[in-house]
Amino acid sequence: MDQTGAVQDYTLIITAIFAGFAAVELALGRFLNRAESAPKDVIIELSAGLTIPLLIVPGVLYASPLIVEAIAPNSADVWVAWPVWSMALVLVVADDLTQYWWHRLSHTLPWLYALHRAHHSASYMSVRIVYRNSLVYYALMPGLWLSAALIHLGFGPVYVGYIVLKLTVIIGAHSSVPWDRPLLENRFTRPLMWWVCRI
Repeated sequence: MDQTGAVQDYTLIITAIFAGFAAVELALGRFLNRAESAPKDVIIELSAGLTIPLLIVPGVLYASPLIVEAIAPNSADVWVAWPVWSMALVLVVADDLTQYWWHRLSHTLPWLYALHRAHHSASYMSVRIVYRNSLVYYALMPGLWLSAALIHLGFGPVYVGYIVLKLTVIIGAHSSVPWDRPLLENRFTRPLMWWVCRI
């Protein structure tokens, strides 16, 4: 399978998921947040929301494999035969765990918080703030660089499923729509949601 094609295809899925959450927010009058947002919020969210997924992420997906090839020539797809579960486990550590620590560090180190402050400066919750960060914050994100390297090494098809699931959770977590409340309150789904919230 063409690794590049597989990875590029996920962007359409993520866009559809984002658009779905945005449409529900819009229908409920929670997307525009006119009472709480200022024109600068729209500028920040549009510039970051377009530049990060359309420029920063593709740039890292292009540059990281070049670095890997410079260090280890002919390394494309060398790990493609790994079992799916092991690729998923490596992605959870290399991408998600490093993003967790990157985020924790951004609330500890003043210079890094300066790059992340915009994400927390909004006075509302909405899918609009998913990418509301400095472009440099994303460009330096270790998990993004490691994921791109792993895609080059053969993790492409597994990464697609992983990133769709991960970004669905991230988009849902920032949504102003309380989609998870019924799951948290239902006695049958509450135990599962207890685990989901902690994982």
